[in-house]
Amino acid sequence: IYKLINLDMRVYERLKMFVHAEEDQMAEIPDGELSLFLRLGSDFKENYYEYEVPLSMSDEEVFDGLSEQQQRREIWKVVNEMDFPLDLFRDAKIERNNRDFPLTKIFDEIRDDQEGKEGNHVKVKGNPNLGFVKAAMIGIRNRNTNDGDNYCAEVWINELRLSGLDERGGAAAIGRLDIQLADFGNIT
Repeated sequence: IYKLINLDMRVYERLKMFVHAEEDQMAEIPDGELSLFLRLGSDFKENYYEYEVPLSMSDEEVFDGLSEQQQRREIWKVVNEMDFPLDLFRDAKIERNNRDFPLTKIFDEIRDDQEGKEGNHVKVKGNPNLGFVKAAMIGIRNRNTNDGDNYCAEVWINELRLSGLDERGGAAAIGRLDIQLADFGNIT
């Protein structure tokens, strides 16, 4: 899924999105084999940030006996949620630049910064800018491409949103100056 946008994300603190994943009835998918990624940047190939979350499959069989709230938590698992500070992108870019990593290659850093969420990846390629985001892409990735297994899964995404708007006030001023230079003239 992709969308062309024109957005300045510098004034926000966090990016959030609910994610649901379930396997086809025919085959079992081990947790973490599939991942969901979100790519933001000025384009999809040369200048972007990417955040990747390994997916944990929901199990319909455990719904019996659960309350509605518990069922909702099983469908929209917390481990699948995207909820991270946008500073992760800036920090990864700074780290890449400090290591003199080439801009033409993908810099990949594993970030286990959220409790209970392991194996989340932050990637940077090129010279992306959160102040000039023109494209957003969401996709599914088979993380274990060496085994040749194909998986069939159903993935839902809901409420991609930014939170933590920086509402600090600024300052503005308007001035006017009238000067008379004796007999030479007036300046306004």
